[in-house]
Amino acid sequence: MPETEAFLSRILIFPIKSLDAVEVKEARVLASGALEHDRTFGLFDANQKFVNGKRYAAVHRLRARFDLAADVVTLSDENGRGLGSRSFSLEGDRLELERWLGEYFGFPVSFRRNQDQGFPDDTESPGPTIISDATLAEIGAWFDLPTEQIRARFRTNIEIGGVPTFWEDRLFAAAGTLVRFRIGDAVFDGVNPCQRCVVPPRDPLTGVGDDTFVRRFSELRGRTLPLWSSRERFNHFYRVAINTRAHGDQGGKSIRIGDRIEILDVPEGNSRVPSRPNGRHSDFWSGELVVDSIRDETPSVKTFRLRHPSEANIPFRFLPGQFVTVSMDRGLDAVQRCYTIASSPSCRDYCEITVKREGSASAALHDRIAPGSRLAISGPMGRFAFDGEGADEIVLIGGGVGITPLMSKIRYLAARKWPGKIDLVYSVKTSRDIVFRQELAELQHEYPALRVHITITSDDRDWEGARGRLSAEWLRSVIPDIAGRRVHLCGPTAMAISVQRILHQLGVPAAHIEVEAFGGKSETKARSGAEYAIRFARSGRAAIASGNATILEAALGAGVALDHGCRAGVCGRCKVKLLGGEVGIDCDFVLTPEQKAAGIILACQAHALSRIVVDC
Repeated sequence: MPETEAFLSRILIFPIKSLDAVEVKEARVLASGALEHDRTFGLFDANQKFVNGKRYAAVHRLRARFDLAADVVTLSDENGRGLGSRSFSLEGDRLELERWLGEYFGFPVSFRRNQDQGFPDDTESPGPTIISDATLAEIGAWFDLPTEQIRARFRTNIEIGGVPTFWEDRLFAAAGTLVRFRIGDAVFDGVNPCQRCVVPPRDPLTGVGDDTFVRRFSELRGRTLPLWSSRERFNHFYRVAINTRAHGDQGGKSIRIGDRIEILDVPEGNSRVPSRPNGRHSDFWSGELVVDSIRDETPSVKTFRLRHPSEANIPFRFLPGQFVTVSMDRGLDAVQRCYTIASSPSCRDYCEITVKREGSASAALHDRIAPGSRLAISGPMGRFAFDGEGADEIVLIGGGVGITPLMSKIRYLAARKWPGKIDLVYSVKTSRDIVFRQELAELQHEYPALRVHITITSDDRDWEGARGRLSAEWLRSVIPDIAGRRVHLCGPTAMAISVQRILHQLGVPAAHIEVEAFGGKSETKARSGAEYAIRFARSGRAAIASGNATILEAALGAGVALDHGCRAGVCGRCKVKLLGGEVGIDCDFVLTPEQKAAGIILACQAHALSRIVVDC
């Protein structure tokens, strides 16, 4: 598509940083490169930190309407504090405005103005942030959300029409270079893809978060990265929209709806690489599947077989070990949870998810869903896949319902009559908790390449096999050559961390270990409210924090200057080493197996489960 078809379709100004936008038809560029009135005002707490959505979810329930000509804001309390609505002069009513905001947030708030540049997130790139209409619509399709809500989540200044999805990725190049482009008469430099934070996963009106958002977004962003995008600029794929700065002095120039957008130059040598690596990949699909049947696997685990409502086959391909996201209504809220596909990709007419009854979403599946019910599904996603390529032997280690992705791999490899060797190590509490028990016995009999090793961890008079938690001695006894094998490990987070350490002791290279861990916020004892002592070794500081607080929050509260960025578990800037104690992890897929084996954690995603010591 020719560049000249790109045009400015929407301009959004955010007069008070973190609050609602004003849509305008024209905006003047300041000497700094910022748009006039954009983020001119900022809210600050007693520590002179921004009062924004990253730190305070109550921001989402504060509505703001602006009259830019009169310099007036009307604030409305939707947080239940009984403050109602009130209008303030942004310049003349500062003290009254601060008092009102203090009552709303429950702590002192100061209100400041920066007329020259405002308060941009990136002070080195204070120009307008840019995204295309098509990109907003595409992201909305990923999450089955209207474009208006995606717009409110990502909060960009300029939208581009007349272009394909992710066209705006043309506006940045290799690190250290800029892409010059024109909007009307104003010239800007595209700098880099914008790193996102904890705000987009939240409903913009309520602040309710979606624990699966970042993971799904990152995977789909990487999977759909266009040919013209500079892949090397993505240290992670939780990036969208473009940061800009003015090219020289553009002060006084204006941009208007309908202005053409023209790329003026791209640095020589800028690499443009294919959006997808060569090889196999799965499809992405979003829609409804019907529950064909439900069967009990154990007293607390059910398998749901899903089919397309009208077609013979399910409408997507998947790799063994991938997952789908299930969306359900729960009263006034919508919940989304990720469930591994346990069936084999070779079965094209259906797919199955096997779900343990734990947590409200899984309980809703058990209690409310019956044959004939329809489920909103999106996916597949996930990198924890294995289809027999790249290895001649594999060890699969599962704990509890962590057997599900491993079972998909076993079923697929058995159907293909894969000639390699498979060892399944499976740990459960009692023999009644063995998921797929009968099928595993039959597969082991029919498929000699498969060996199944099961151990139980609780008293069970009916069990005659191995007992006890996984240990280096037992693993070495049942798989003597494990040090030379590839290992796929899936189970609760605590188990996954423990087994990784055991594998390291046995000599398995970290690069040969793939991990899928689970145990979300609602299921971990980190949410019990108990308080734990945290010692920050190098800083010589300490804190007492509840299991509801992240290590990052505890560190900042104790005055430890711990580097951080997105607070969503993807940028990796808050990596620290756990020296002692136990933590629960919400999301750490950005860490490599080597880092996890070395005890590296993400402070923004870790919660104390005991007394801990952190190397920072």
